Amino acid sequence: MSSAINFPFSLDTFGVLTTTVTANKIYLDRVLTLLSTNMGQRPMLPDYGVDWKTSLFENEGDAKIAIPAAIRSAIVRWIPDVQVNNIKMQDQQDGIEYVTLELILPDNTIATLPVNKATFNIDGMVTR
Repeated sequence: MSSAINFPFSLDTFGVLTTTVTANKIYLDRVLTLLSTNMGQRPMLPDYGVDWKTSLFENEGDAKIAIPAAIRSAIVRWIPDVQVNNIKMQDQQDGIEYVTLELILPDNTIATLPVNKATFNIDGMVTR
């Protein structure tokens, strides 16, 4: 059984890196890592991440199409074992974009992943 570092990165009470061996948690952590990375942010993988800069600053109606398209495209490319079933978006308020993903994981489990604690700055960077 493989294990992976928990996302977000954390230490337990003994100062040891927290990990998980649950396959579904590993997939959800991979999706969160992908969504938290802007394209171009990783020098050795410049295409890794979501194109938030372009998607967020489309016109109101276009952003509601561009953001889910960018998320779907990134997941299909970088985590092909996970299928996006649905993406719900609420109106942007105070610089926070409320996005909820419904994902089908490799074992056919349906998982809901809220991504609503991120603030997307004007330069496209994510602040938590």
